Amino acid sequence: MNEQTVPRTPPRRVGVGFHPSLDGAADLARRLAAQVEAAGIDVWLAPVGWNQTDQTPHREIADTELLVCVGGDGTVLHASGIAAGTGASLLGVRMGRLGFLSECTEAEAEDVLARALAGEGRVERRAMVRAAVAGHEAAHALNDVVVGRGGLGRTISAAVRVDGVLLAEYRADAVIISTATGSTGYALSVGGPILPPLSRDLVLVPVAPHLTKANPLVLPAEADLRLTIERGFDAVMSVDGATEQPLEAGAELRLGVSEHTVGFLRLGPTSHFYSTLADRLGWLRADHAVRSSPSAD
Repeated sequence: MNEQTVPRTPPRRVGVGFHPSLDGAADLARRLAAQVEAAGIDVWLAPVGWNQTDQTPHREIADTELLVCVGGDGTVLHASGIAAGTGASLLGVRMGRLGFLSECTEAEAEDVLARALAGEGRVERRAMVRAAVAGHEAAHALNDVVVGRGGLGRTISAAVRVDGVLLAEYRADAVIISTATGSTGYALSVGGPILPPLSRDLVLVPVAPHLTKANPLVLPAEADLRLTIERGFDAVMSVDGATEQPLEAGAELRLGVSEHTVGFLRLGPTSHFYSTLADRLGWLRADHAVRSSPSAD
């Protein structure tokens, strides 16, 4: 068995988080919470979102073993920040959106949850990227850390060093440092490679570099990656598209694989990742379309 994949037992405590402004998400979340309660399992229910003032998920997560996320990939990403470093695994329920992080659709949710409550499936431990600037608390991202311009029409200038070697000096709109999970997100849209989901490698991709070849790079998990903002330039660091931190000229950002991981409950076969890619990225002809549900053979 892969060391990043572990078997399960029935959860003793479950949280159900939902996107607060997505039509139908709150209603489905309440039905799922009632299903958990009917199974005799302790459950809590709360909105999960970037701008939520309700701190219930943060208070309750310590003893939670399964966190059901009803919404889109953004909801799962936010939940990952809450669950990182805890024993909680995420079960994403997609509300009509083509997301990569969800395990099932709205129509499948109750059946999939019943299997999860019975202890079926496995937990995939996904790597995160850690970003630290001197004098600030380190940030941890499931998808990516993006260092970019603070305003339209401006670029950043950043020097990138790997294991002490000056690798590149980018004048670009941004530089993306992505995990395997994030390799199907922003990094993919600008030409980055797709990594298998359990890889601990990182992807480095410049965005719209000026007079520089835009070669993406895959870096091993043990690499010492440092990015320095050149004099005369300011930048902003975005963590999973949510929190932003200004970076002044001369700031050095140290990046690497985080000590935290995020667990995802998976009920389908390991090949589900590739069928999902083929389906959602439109790589197949219509007559060769594949099912991507967790119940697929």
